Amino acid sequence: MKIGGEYEFDAPRPLVWEALLDPTVLAGVLPGCEKLDLVGQDEYEGALNIKIGPVQGQFMGKVKLENIQPPDSYTMQVDGRGAPGFVKATGNLALAAEGDTTRVTYDGDAQVGGRLASVGQRLIESSAKAIIKQSLDGLNLAVRARAAAAGGEDPDAPPPQPVAPPSQARFAATVAREVAKDVIPKWTLWVLSVVVAGIVAWLLFR
Repeated sequence: MKIGGEYEFDAPRPLVWEALLDPTVLAGVLPGCEKLDLVGQDEYEGALNIKIGPVQGQFMGKVKLENIQPPDSYTMQVDGRGAPGFVKATGNLALAAEGDTTRVTYDGDAQVGGRLASVGQRLIESSAKAIIKQSLDGLNLAVRARAAAAGGEDPDAPPPQPVAPPSQARFAATVAREVAKDVIPKWTLWVLSVVVAGIVAWLLFR
């Protein structure tokens, strides 16, 4: 399974780079993350509890960062295992400064096995997209809070509050939206929109 995309952060590149290496920040934005600890040089261990279709359970995983080029890029090796199955992945992240914002480009390959593989590739891909989207949205909020604090615009303002990890309900809703986008053709959504608009107009002007 291949994963790729890009995301624009509302903060300078140094702050985004720091956040991407901070296990406390990452643990606060990853859906279902129960812990994430730095256990060695550029090496992390964590626990993730997620539900994908009928399969739910905890994954214990290791993440190793390689080819680190601060603050430009790094490669990530992921090995997660648990009762639901296993995930092995390699990913690359690249950061590009664009004025006061930062564009992060990511791509990778993942292998999934065990009961997790039985839910089907489409649902797994949609779930992966949902996890990435919610994680990046949460990380963006965290780096924006850091940028505001670093700017010192209001010294009397309370310190930024930690970002709450996304709930399972929100994660499930995001997965459902991703599945709908993957399964329902765009022309079908357009036709449905036209039909709904026609019904609303008929109700209003009859």
